[in-house]
Parts: sequence; C-alpha cells; structure tokens
Amino acid sequence: MLKSLSLLLFLCSLIVQGFSQKSFELGPYLGRSYYLGEINPKTHVGNGVGNLAIGGILRYNLNKRYSLKAAVVRTKLSAQDEETEFPFNLQRNAEFESNLTDLSANIEFNFLPYAIGDKKHFFSPYLFTGFSYFFYNPSTTVNGIEVPDENEGRSSSLAFAFGPGIKVNLGRKISFAIEWGFRKTFIDDLDGLPNNTEDLLEQGKAYDNDWYVLSGVILTYKITNTGPCPMQNF
Repeated sequence: MLKSLSLLLFLCSLIVQGFSQKSFELGPYLGRSYYLGEINPKTHVGNGVGNLAIGGILRYNLNKRYSLKAAVVRTKLSAQDEETEFPFNLQRNAEFESNLTDLSANIEFNFLPYAIGDKKHFFSPYLFTGFSYFFYNPSTTVNGIEVPDENEGRSSSLAFAFGPGIKVNLGRKISFAIEWGFRKTFIDDLDGLPNNTEDLLEQGKAYDNDWYVLSGVILTYKITNTGPCPMQNF
C-alpha cells in the first residue's frame, strides 16, 4: 500500500510539473481601433483617427511562458483625406467608414515567467502572433460621390496579427493586460477605394495592402483552478 501511494505521488509530481500550469482565462476586451492605408497613410493618434473596439477573449495558458488566445472584437474603421497633410489626399478628398468584426487566434510568449495567482511571477511583457479572419463592409465617397461597392455587400478576408503587450496579476484569479495589436491584411479594398486611375488620380494602390490596428485593455478571470492530479489539491 505504501509503495503504491509513493508511486502515485511520484507520477503525480511528474504530471504536475508538466501540466499544472495549464489553465483557462475568460474576459472582456475594451480598446481602440484605427485604419492605415491610402486614406490614412501614417497617423496613429489624432486627426479624428480611432474608434471604440469591444469584444472578449479566451486564453489557454500552456505554461508560464506560452499561451494560446482566441478573441472576437467588434469595431468601426474610418478615415478622411481632409484630415491628412498630403496635397494628393486633399485633392482626392475621399472618406470611408466600415463596420468590422475581427476573429483572431494567437500564440503569446511571455518574456518573464508568469501565472495568475503566483506572487513571484505576477508580471510580464509579452509578444503575440497569429492570424485574424475579419468581416468588413466599407462605405466610401470621393469628392462627395459614392464609390460603387465592387464586392456587392459584406466581405471577409485574412490578416496576419502581431504585437506587444504587458500583463499583471490583480489577485489570485484576475489578470490585467494592455496590448497593441497590428493586422496586416492581404487586401487593398478595406477602405473601399478601387485600384484604378480616374482623372489622373490614383484611387488605390494595388501593391500596398491595408492595415488596421486594435489596441486596448483585457481583464480576464481564471476559470480553472486545479491540475490533473488529485493529490495536487492536498
């Protein structure tokens, strides 16, 4: 009996070392979104750039260094040529807005060991990378004239997602994070501008795909508490 118990404890210790850090987190996302492309070539802050972004995330912590994260975020993208400083943009006078839904799957790498509820490993900067699948429906005008919708309704596409962040414990089961997430799309009609030339003015650039950015705060709650070994609870 004693040998069996010792063997059970030994096996559990091996399992706990490899898997006890695995846990799920669930929580809301609140932040800001903005677009980068022909209508807004470089502005990240100011000039009316940015809209509210809300959503939720599910994080699966593999260990103290790596996590998998799934998220859904709803927002609106918009930009106006009149807010730029470039003569070409001012002459073109285009503007657009588009509802956008972002579905993403990422892997996070913590620069420092980190775990919710761990008083020693309570803070870490991190990087994340992965992919987003997004839905958009731009409404665009050039000099007050509506641009025809070439996609005839709501469209969708893929984007490469990446960015930095910082996460910190707020208690035994609550984590707070701030992140700045870039989305490099594989399309050039996020703003609804066609890739052609009209009246010697290039509307869009076929060689320069659009971007959008989601930056915000994440508050998550740890919804699992114990490891796979029953002896861990004693």
